[in-house]
Order: sequence, then C-alpha cells, then structure tokens
Amino acid sequence: MEAPYIIESKTRCLARGLTSNSIPYSKNRLCEAELRQIRSKYCEVISVMDYFGDKTSRQLEGIPILIALTDHEGYIIGFFGNEKIKDLMRVVGMQEGSQMNEEDMGTNAVSLAMQEQQPIVLLGEDHFHEYMYSTACYSVPFHFEQVDQLAGTLSMMTFVEHHSSFALPLLSNMVDSMEREIVLRRNSHKKDLVQHLLINSVNNGILITDQAGIVIECNQLIEKITNTGRSEMIGQSVMEIETFASYLRDVIQLGVRLENQECVFSLSANSRMSCLLDAMPILNDKQEMVGAYLQLRDITERNDLENQMLTYEKFSAIGKLAAGIAHEIRNPLTSIMGFIKLLRGRSLSQENHIRYLEIVYAELIDLSKLVSDFVLMAKPSYPEKREHSLQDIVIDTVQFMTSQANFNNVIITTDLCEPDLSLYIDSIQIKQVLINLIQNAFEAMPRGGQVDIRLSIHKELNMAMITIRDYGVGISEEQMNHVFNPFFTTKENGLGLGLSICYRIIENHGGSIQIKTPVGRGTQFTISLPISK
Repeated sequence: MEAPYIIESKTRCLARGLTSNSIPYSKNRLCEAELRQIRSKYCEVISVMDYFGDKTSRQLEGIPILIALTDHEGYIIGFFGNEKIKDLMRVVGMQEGSQMNEEDMGTNAVSLAMQEQQPIVLLGEDHFHEYMYSTACYSVPFHFEQVDQLAGTLSMMTFVEHHSSFALPLLSNMVDSMEREIVLRRNSHKKDLVQHLLINSVNNGILITDQAGIVIECNQLIEKITNTGRSEMIGQSVMEIETFASYLRDVIQLGVRLENQECVFSLSANSRMSCLLDAMPILNDKQEMVGAYLQLRDITERNDLENQMLTYEKFSAIGKLAAGIAHEIRNPLTSIMGFIKLLRGRSLSQENHIRYLEIVYAELIDLSKLVSDFVLMAKPSYPEKREHSLQDIVIDTVQFMTSQANFNNVIITTDLCEPDLSLYIDSIQIKQVLINLIQNAFEAMPRGGQVDIRLSIHKELNMAMITIRDYGVGISEEQMNHVFNPFFTTKENGLGLGLSICYRIIENHGGSIQIKTPVGRGTQFTISLPISK
C-alpha cells in the first residue's frame, strides 16, 4: 500500500497535467557558473560522497548503483556510480545542474525527502512516470550544522530487481558518517587523516611514506611480506626496502600512479602471496606531494581457484577431445573390419571382391582426412606469409563459391574498402577460412537467402576486418560457447573441426575471430587481421 505522501504527490502531478506514460524531463537547470559556485560551496561534501560512494560500491559489488548529491533546492551537484544508470537518467535530463522537482519529474524520492524531511524509498510503480518503474530510488535529507549549515539530499538509485531493505539504512548511515568525516578532515593533520583512512579502515596491506620516501606507517600485512617489524621500518627509506622500492620510486620521484598491478611475493621457500598493488602520491590542498602510499590486496585464494578451474577445464577438454576422436574413428574401423572379414572368405565373386576393396579404400581415405584435419586443428602448419591483396583474396573466394551459391539459391553481396589493402598473410589458409565460413552460411539457409561479405579497416586497432553474415536461424547462446571446440557440430554429418581449424589459422596470423548471432536473425562472423607485418 502506498504511503500517504506518495498518493498526495501523484494527485498533485495529475492536477498539474502530467501524464504517467510520458518521459519526465528536468527543465530547470543551473548555468555553468552557478553550478561551479554551488559545487565549490559543497566541495567537501562531494569529496566525501565520492569516498563513501566508492566504499559502498565495493560492498555492493555486482549491483549497479548510482549515487547523487543535491543541494537544498534539489539541484544535482554530484554523481557517482554505474554508467548504465547514468545513461538512463540522461534521457530525462538528470545530470549535474538539473533540478529534481515534482513539477517536472513527477513523484520522485529527492523532492519527497526534502518535503517530508525524512528518508524516502520509491519502488517501481511508486514513481509517477512509467519510465521510472524499472528503478528503485532512495533519498535521505541532510542538514550539516557543523559544516556551514549545508543542506540537501543524498540519493541512491538501482534497478528494482536489486532492491534491498538494507539500502535505505545504508544510505542513512552514509549521511551520518559524511558530516563526521568532513569535520575530521577539517580538524586533522593530513598525515593523521591518511592514517585513519588507509590504516585503520581497511584490512589490506598499507605502507605510507613522507615526501622524501621515509616510511611513516605500515600495517601487519606489510610486516608479513617483508618479514620485518613495523618498528624497524618506521623512519627507514622505502628505497632500502627491496620489496617495494621499485614500485614507489617513480611514485615519489615522478608522481606516477600504479593501479591494480598484479605482484607475487615470496613469504617462505614454499609459500607465496599474490596481490593487487596500488601506489600513488598523497597531495595536499595545493596539489603538492606530501607523501606516498602503497596498498596491497591479497588475491592468492582467487588466483588459486582460477588455476584449479583452468586445470579442470583443460582435463575436461582433453576428455571430450578423446571421446570425439574415438567416436569418429570407431565407425569407419568397424566397417573396415567387417569388409576385411568378408574378404577373407573364399566364396566371394571377383566383382564383390573388388567392390569391397573399394569400400575399404574409401573408408581409409576418410580416416586419413580425419587425421589430417585433426592434426591441422591441433597444430596448423605455420602460415607462409607473403604480401597479398586482401580484396583480391575475398573476390577470388567469392567467385569460387558463386556456382555453389547459385545451386543453393543464395545471393552473395560484397562491400570492399578502398584503397587496395595489402597484408602479409598466407593466402591459401585465409581462403580456406573464408570458404569454410561461407559454406557454413549456405548451410544455415537451406531455402536460400543472402550472404553479406564486408571488408573494412579498424584504424584505431590497425586491423583489417572481414565480416561474413547470413540470415539463417542463428545459433543459441549455449551453442555459441562451444562453436570453436573440436568435434562440436550442429550438422547431421559434420565432424565439428571446421571452425576449430579456422580459429587456429586466424590465431596463427595474430588475429581473432568473433561471432555474433541473435537467434532467428542470422549469424555474423568477424575476422580481424593485423595490417602491420
């Protein structure tokens, strides 16, 4: 049941002539100068919001959230969070400088929080506009008496399926913590503040130096990694600590930042620790470096789990490969053994004798081709690269496939880039890949259709792109995960080696092959080949 203030708000919206099926749009907006002035006034609040917003995002990892800060009139002065939700809000004009009022935006958490002066949550249809039904919005008003009497709201948005009853209390606690944090920042020395934020508030390894690189603080994880006590490290130059000197040298001397750099530290002869390392300068209000800090996050268990999964997948792939080979070889071998048994009999006519030998020979030819395909899939011959025109290769391949296209009632269209594009490639192997993909496109459209082949250049990646698209039934998401696996096929008589061979050939050329296929709307293969030698 909707709260009375929600019902009253929706009634006011209807009285103003708003319609629920229209897209709300914020019309009141601050000019750039006004926005800069207000942001300057709220700069400490914005900074603390960013800090607590980052912590909240980590706590809610995997849940898309957007945190917004408004002033006492509902003007948005700060955003933090998920880009997807930001894009959703830009459609309704919700960006820094826009006003969250009821007149334009209908029933919304920000205006209700300011009106009722209490925490507000709106879920789905609690909103006036249908455009907002997919969201869950929370807003908490604040009035920081100790921080220049600043007032406004702190709000959070997510998709309604991620709603949690803990979200509003979490936001309220954040507001309570923000005023305390601002007061602390105003009254504390920079070193004490950094120590509070980085040493006492996290469980990661932390090491802090002054601007000269002298260690002024560290915690237990740093002691464990260096096998050195805290009291020994305090006052020592970090350049003398071999474990971290190489990471902090450029931070202190050049002001560079290191983020998410994976490192491995030896704890003992039989023990190692994998960590993600961050190292960056500490700056004062004048953007002058007053020190540096290093943070380590232990990811040893995560890496061990990933290695276990890779090992499992490797053995699983070997098992599937062996089963596929056994299946494909068993059938012709059974046939060969049966005919040889007949040939050993003495009652066969000369005509049958010759016919059975021809059958055995044909089965052996198939086995030989299977083995050759498997060897090519497992270890394709190294490409003999020469300079070739990629346009010519595509044109030659299309001409080669034209008669088969006519037979299958398929039209092939081409869109080739200009000027002429020459690459160092093995033309025979690239033609083999194109023929295989075009043949697959024919088979995806048993009643005929159209195959589009496009050649283009991706200038930023310096790659040539060949796109082959059919308009058949497409491939399911489950099948897409296996299409490049050996012996995986959806064809009644297929061996399932064609795409595996294509993948390895393109890989040996330093390129990649990707597939995109909305089911029922065709399949698109994109081959990327490096333009440089």
